Amino acid sequence: MLIVFTTIWTLLGFLVGSFLNVVSLRFNTGRSLEGRSGCYSCGRQLRWYELVPVLSWLMQKGRCRSCESKISPMYVLGEVTTGVLFAGIAARAYFYGMSDVLSLGYLLGTIFLSIIFSILVVILLYDVRHKIIPDSLSFAFGILSLISIFLFTDGFIFMPGFEFEWIHLLAGLLIPLPFALIWVFSKGRLIGLGDPKLMIGIGWLLGMSLGFTAIVLSFWIGAGYALIIMLVNWLGKKQLLLGSNKRIMKAEVPFAPFLIIGTWYVVITSFNLFAI
Repeated sequence: MLIVFTTIWTLLGFLVGSFLNVVSLRFNTGRSLEGRSGCYSCGRQLRWYELVPVLSWLMQKGRCRSCESKISPMYVLGEVTTGVLFAGIAARAYFYGMSDVLSLGYLLGTIFLSIIFSILVVILLYDVRHKIIPDSLSFAFGILSLISIFLFTDGFIFMPGFEFEWIHLLAGLLIPLPFALIWVFSKGRLIGLGDPKLMIGIGWLLGMSLGFTAIVLSFWIGAGYALIIMLVNWLGKKQLLLGSNKRIMKAEVPFAPFLIIGTWYVVITSFNLFAI
């Protein structure tokens, strides 16, 4: 049953990801989410078979069927990312040793986490494009994370009224504090303020030890990404970023994607670096 449920939820993730692409593109532009999607170059409205997640982009070889202008692979990134995140959320029962994935508590937890990570996907896509984390989205993520403390127990099972640890409430304040201080003393040169704001929600979602685990994993993932990019450039292959390792070290790399990946991994596995 877990495999069937995860497959269905993954397909849902691909569909939701297609919508989140539109949200991230139109966010803060003054454009509403109403109306059908169209080509940004020629303006032609897209038909249903041109909107199938991932497959349409692959079959059209990343180009518009009318004007043949290139379609950004960011669309595929949004769809695939959401699908993978939804898959992990649905399959978290495997890591927690749960069997009844169709119970009301598990289903409500799955829906809640899917909503939270949908917001995070929009943040991820927006940060990749603009190197900015919108305050309104971080605020929405933080509020939902704060609410989750009172509604969900381990494994994000809906169980209102259970006794939670009060230190969980402090996690949303203590986890981002060191990074906020780094922002203050470096005058924003070492880290942006958007990252500590995002960490508030991470702290409330995961608690103290799991929250710090997610942050540490984020730095590891970010460091691994930078090393891979520098290695590829050193080997003289296709330039993936800016063309030289010195410029890569000085480049402004969005950190929100790494924070979100680290948070997602801890959510679905409960991996804890600081377990005693």
